[in-house]
Amino acid sequence: MGRAAAYFFQNHPDGPYRVLLSDENESTLDSAEKVLSPGGHVDTMRLDVTRSDSLIRALTGARVCLSCAPYFLNPTIARACMKLGVSYVDLGMNPEVTDEILALDSTAQARGVTLIPDTGFSPGLLNIFVWELVNRFGKCDEVRLWAGGLPQVPTGPLKYTQFFSIHGLVNEYFDDAREIRDGKMVTVPSLSDLETIEFPGLGTFEAFVTSGGTSTLPRTLAGKVRRLSYKTIRYPGHMAALQSLRDLGLAEEKTYSFGTCELSPREMLVKVLEDRLPKQVPDMVLIRAVARGDKSREEKIEQIVKQNEKTGLSAMAQLVGFPGAAVALAVYQGKVTPGAHAQERVISFAWMQSQLAGFGISFK
Repeated sequence: MGRAAAYFFQNHPDGPYRVLLSDENESTLDSAEKVLSPGGHVDTMRLDVTRSDSLIRALTGARVCLSCAPYFLNPTIARACMKLGVSYVDLGMNPEVTDEILALDSTAQARGVTLIPDTGFSPGLLNIFVWELVNRFGKCDEVRLWAGGLPQVPTGPLKYTQFFSIHGLVNEYFDDAREIRDGKMVTVPSLSDLETIEFPGLGTFEAFVTSGGTSTLPRTLAGKVRRLSYKTIRYPGHMAALQSLRDLGLAEEKTYSFGTCELSPREMLVKVLEDRLPKQVPDMVLIRAVARGDKSREEKIEQIVKQNEKTGLSAMAQLVGFPGAAVALAVYQGKVTPGAHAQERVISFAWMQSQLAGFGISFK
């Protein structure tokens, strides 16, 4: 995702913009540098986020930081940014961490920096879609979202591959989701409410409730809609396999002793999935956002993106890295005031549409 964001800045129609790309893994940086830096403008630096001296060294002199790190590292990065007066954007994936960063609003205002968590795809791009749809109505009654990144051909026992942080993926599957039902904010168990969904030309998929996809939307839409739902799209049979893992206890966060080591089943599951899920498989991202209101009217935004064979960027990298980078660019250009913001309130649909169109991504 970080590589895709750097590609966005290097190849932007108004650029290139200068980028420092940091990672703990030297070989990851080396491979990224070979792809990104033939024309310069992208520097690399090895970074250990858990070490304050390393983090401060990477952030010193920066205007905006886009964190593509696993969600649990984001509060550390955000606070380091505020200390140095650097604005901050992240790819999120955990509602509690997003709440923690948004709670820094008054401090961010005092420091003159901007914080925008949970950008990217879902949450992220979908939040901006939803705010656009809701505002097309005098009275919007409901918004329903379906989204998912998939291999173009079902792969392995889960019919799935690794596209982004497995920590975030496991959270999606096993933590409770936030929705609006009958006008009230509620939590709903993930891996529930299974349905079948069709995408013409691609076939039949399943969709079910997962955590994190609605992000800040339940608060933003409180009092505005009676129903807000989000479901993840997968190949048929995926949810049943995950339910089996959960029912076996492999989603538990309670630690068990293994000799001198203590580890939770969820931590072990993350490690196994990181090792066993196929990688670098041609992928696609499916999005459908539907809003209804004004008695019987319906508005819909739909999008299908596939891996870019020319650049080698996966569909998921494009739909996460590019929107995250577009939000960071808006902050860089001073389009967002200091403070901690839910992105749908400060990043317009028109801005995101124009930014992604420059990279061949359009909405239907």
